[in-house]
Amino acid sequence: MADAFRRLMATGRRERDDDFDLTGYTLLVNSLFSSPASIIPGGIAGILTPFLCWVSTRHEVFIQLTLLVALVVALRLVTLIAYRRRNHAKDSYAETRRWDRDYFLGATAFSAVLGYSCYVALVHTDDAAAHITSVSSTIALASGYVARNAGRPKFVAVQLLTFCIPMAIGLIGANNPYYKYIGYFAFLYVAANIAITNSLHRNLLALSEATKQSKALATALHSQNLTLDAALNTMIDGLAMFDRSLKLAVSNAPHSALYGLPETLALPGTPLTAIARFLVERQVISSEQLRDIRSALVSVQSTQQAASQEVVTRGGLVLVVTFAPAAEGGILMLTEDATERKRTEARIEQMARFDELTGLANRFEYNRHIDEAFARLERTGEAFALLYVDLDGFKQVNDSLGHDIGDLVLMETASRLRGATRSNDMLARFGGDEFLLILPSGDHSIVSAIAQRMIDSMTRSFDVDGKTVYVTASIGIAMAPYDGASPADLLRHADTALYKAKSAGRNTLMFFNPAMAEEMLERHEIEVELRKACSDGLLELFYQPIVDLKTQAIVSREALMRWRHPTRGMVPASVFIPIAEQSGLIATMGDWAIRQACKDAAGWEPGIGVSVNVSPLQFREPRRLIDTVKEALIASGLSSRRLTLEITESLLIEDNKLTLAVLEELKALGVSFALDDFGTGYSALGYLSAYPIAQVKIDQSFARDVHTSEAPKAIIEAVCQLARRLQMNVVVEGIETEQQRIAVQLLGAHRAQGYLFGKPESLAALKRDTKGRHVA
Repeated sequence: MADAFRRLMATGRRERDDDFDLTGYTLLVNSLFSSPASIIPGGIAGILTPFLCWVSTRHEVFIQLTLLVALVVALRLVTLIAYRRRNHAKDSYAETRRWDRDYFLGATAFSAVLGYSCYVALVHTDDAAAHITSVSSTIALASGYVARNAGRPKFVAVQLLTFCIPMAIGLIGANNPYYKYIGYFAFLYVAANIAITNSLHRNLLALSEATKQSKALATALHSQNLTLDAALNTMIDGLAMFDRSLKLAVSNAPHSALYGLPETLALPGTPLTAIARFLVERQVISSEQLRDIRSALVSVQSTQQAASQEVVTRGGLVLVVTFAPAAEGGILMLTEDATERKRTEARIEQMARFDELTGLANRFEYNRHIDEAFARLERTGEAFALLYVDLDGFKQVNDSLGHDIGDLVLMETASRLRGATRSNDMLARFGGDEFLLILPSGDHSIVSAIAQRMIDSMTRSFDVDGKTVYVTASIGIAMAPYDGASPADLLRHADTALYKAKSAGRNTLMFFNPAMAEEMLERHEIEVELRKACSDGLLELFYQPIVDLKTQAIVSREALMRWRHPTRGMVPASVFIPIAEQSGLIATMGDWAIRQACKDAAGWEPGIGVSVNVSPLQFREPRRLIDTVKEALIASGLSSRRLTLEITESLLIEDNKLTLAVLEELKALGVSFALDDFGTGYSALGYLSAYPIAQVKIDQSFARDVHTSEAPKAIIEAVCQLARRLQMNVVVEGIETEQQRIAVQLLGAHRAQGYLFGKPESLAALKRDTKGRHVA
């Protein structure tokens, strides 16, 4: 039961600690002990009161009361000293309550003893001195309680009652009738002092609440100031506010940092003129910039509209300063460090207008300049030229050495082309290895000279990453307004001239003329019709025999593509094959040729093979080529040993690693290879041993004069001897007479091909001839 009671009391105390205003209670208790100067004199006065009564009356009771008061005063002083020696900031409610109780008990005991002393003096003595001493002391001490203990009004009420009630009873009970009235008056005195105490207490509470609110407000204001300072100083932009007389009111750290201001110039009240003078003297800004800023300030103050000014400091910072009207005629100054933003904008503009690799103008910038050139032509009649530059052999460099080397070549090319032009000429990279140059000159000789300088600058070798590379340039030129009245026409005609320069052997320049346009139109028409012929199945294969010179027997037939046009007639392969290669049709046409040749050869006499020409462009899609050969052999049932693919020397120098890999995979299928038109290209004999080539076909140009000229004889004989050592067959093309046949056979050739043995024939004609020979 006792334990339960203690737990209940402990719970009550905890709840009181949680709900009670401990801070306010502590302050009230502290007020009780706050005035030792009043407690000590009051205690001495209390001791002297009964003592003086004893002196006057010599009654022993007053000596006893004197000793009792002295004991109470001593105990109160001990409590006072103990309280003041401690720090009460962390006192609990129980501890505070104990100090409160100790003070109350001491004060009550003190009041009760003195109240009783006064009663004894009034009732049991007739000594006037004792009466006056007791009453005056009681009233004085009671009044002191009111003043000192107003923080605890209940305490004051108890003290007044223990002081004054005995005194009032004593007055009423005294032998003096006048004292009765004073006794009744004492009750009014007690009531009045209790009212005064309550009033003082309310004032103290109000003062305490006001103090707390003031502290809370001060704390909140301090917190807001810290927050405002933190917000201002953590801003990216500099901020400063000036009053109507342009004196600094507030600024943040970024403002001082951006302008390099010392602390003395960041203090409130600093005139803007002092800050401006510092900036000019330290050459942070120039006098001209300061004048612009002053003009902006005047404009803001007069119009009450914001104004901005861009300032570039000596340190290279780009500052965007914005002035805006503030309250009461002041000025708000916001400074943005736009250095990085401006740099980024410049980079973006650079990227939008200029080629990232070469630094030349890009296609977008070229379009802007060509539009301006035509606009100027319309205004002033100033003619100009457009040069279309394309690199010769660059693709081989890119494919064989890699794009990194290709990029270095393009960068060096841009530098060389710039060096060959004038400062007011506009050079642009149009894409890939194509460049455009706008020359503001209509003089034919000047244009020719600059174009030739560009070509000459490209003839030197390129030394890039330890490799020596040769790349040349071809240039097509169109003159405005003669060759085009719009940017699109001029560019198209410059491209046409470039095509002719390429066709003329490359590394040269060519001016546009109307005949080129007609030729390009003709070529375009042929391309369109060729596409239709491919889709409609109008292409066909003709076959020309290849014979063994010893036995005169046909060992193989070469498949030759033919196009029988409904209106043009038989279109020569030399016309439509280059167009097919340039337009991208060659891959589709080549796939069809391999499939059709295998299908046709499968129906020939056993043992006779078929040769199919393969364009170097087909090797750029190696997997497609390999799959086409596999599918053609499977679909036709033709033995792979009867299929020979004829390749040219140009293929072997484009990408030897890729080419060798494709040839090796096809060889593994049983397909053999012939090197066509040997002697007309680079004629590197090393190709014969480096690649799996089974047959060499010597170009017909050597057979033409073989029986009358020594040079062709020597070449054919040397090739035949080399082929014999490498166990290769040699086929000589273009044999048209018996003398040519005898001559090449004597020189060591194994096989021959030409009109002497048969012209190219369609499959139908070939079947008729074969059938006729069998009948005969």
